[in-house]
Amino acid sequence: MQRINELITSISDGSRAAHAFIIEGRAGDTRRAFLDSLASGLLCTHPDQSARPCGVCPACRQAAAGTNMDIVRMNKSVSSGKSGRETYKVDDASAFIERLSMGAYGRHLIGIVDDADILSETIQNKLLKTLEEPSPGTVILLGVSNRDNLLDTVRSRCAELRISDYREETDEGGEEPQGERICEDLVRMILSGDTVFCEYRAAADKMLKTREDALSFLELLERSCREKMLSGGRRTPEEYACMIELINTARMDIRRDMNHTKAVKRLFLEMR
Repeated sequence: MQRINELITSISDGSRAAHAFIIEGRAGDTRRAFLDSLASGLLCTHPDQSARPCGVCPACRQAAAGTNMDIVRMNKSVSSGKSGRETYKVDDASAFIERLSMGAYGRHLIGIVDDADILSETIQNKLLKTLEEPSPGTVILLGVSNRDNLLDTVRSRCAELRISDYREETDEGGEEPQGERICEDLVRMILSGDTVFCEYRAAADKMLKTREDALSFLELLERSCREKMLSGGRRTPEEYACMIELINTARMDIRRDMNHTKAVKRLFLEMR
């Protein structure tokens, strides 16, 4: 497993030729922290590359305060529907692209789009030219829960990374996050084939309190299915492929405002 500052160094010194990256990982604080750390590290001015982000140089302090002019985020707008949810609109993408076209004040200009896998096809197509031919020094980071929800034309222009392949210095020897253990318990229940619906329903109600909890569970469930598809499990590869399709449907339904508990309970019945 690599450290994040090794990734920062490889981007900074040109070892990685890509200038746009799909960063796949569970939605929430962990992914946001990874994106922020990567952006800070690329702008960090500490003379020792292995120490970036140092957290104390002016660039790092500005990044932490949200005032670094070379970190640009695509902002969300409030949906016009009844839900009032935040979503990306074409105007949000236009403002983001225009700022990136102006170039960097310093060594790099970092463009961040978190939840990029909820971008509409129209917005993804609008981003293609910027992804393919960004201004010099520009690095674009697309945070996603599932890279398969992006257009093939977007994926072909980006290098793909998984947050689980990297760790911070302070992660070594640490315990597995509680939320991850909870999701693993629920994954075992749904894949075992021995759990009855009432037991699963009670566990899901107890463990998956929020939409983010449910999306994290679906990400881990999909990863488990893909691993079993390759290494062998109690089902055939074709059956695991069908299960992954059902997981993706549940994920998209939750993002379209279906109640998350309803979506994961329906998934259990569909996967029997």
